[in-house]
Parts: sequence; C-alpha cells; structure tokens
Amino acid sequence: MYYQGMDDFVFEVVVDICSRTFKLKSDNGDNKIIACEDSDEFMRVLEVCDKMLEPEMVVYADLAITSDK
Repeated sequence: MYYQGMDDFVFEVVVDICSRTFKLKSDNGDNKIIACEDSDEFMRVLEVCDKMLEPEMVVYADLAITSDK
C-alpha cells in the first residue's frame, strides 16, 4: 500500500494510564491524542505501541495522586 504526503513520523508516545490516553509526538512537532473509551481499548493500543515502537520511544506520564490530608 502506498501513502502519499506522509511527512510526519512518531518519535515519542506519552502514555497516561490515569486518563487512558496516548499522546503521539511527531518529528515535525505535531501532537495527536488518542483517548480510549475503556480499559480494553487502552490495553489494545498499548500492545500496538509495545510491538511497533522501540522501548525508548514509549514514556509514561506521572500518576495523578491526590491526598485527603
């Protein structure tokens, strides 16, 4: 399959477990966000990232932790 006009390449994916989102960062500075509706969808996207990207390309956002003290 041939794709025309594909000038951007993903160089980093930021995985946010708390919000079930993936922020794709391109080499041209563009950002795309994939928001998963449920945990199954999140796990499927995460599996694709693990299979298709180098480990250093996948980073995890800090966990959002709140305290009631």
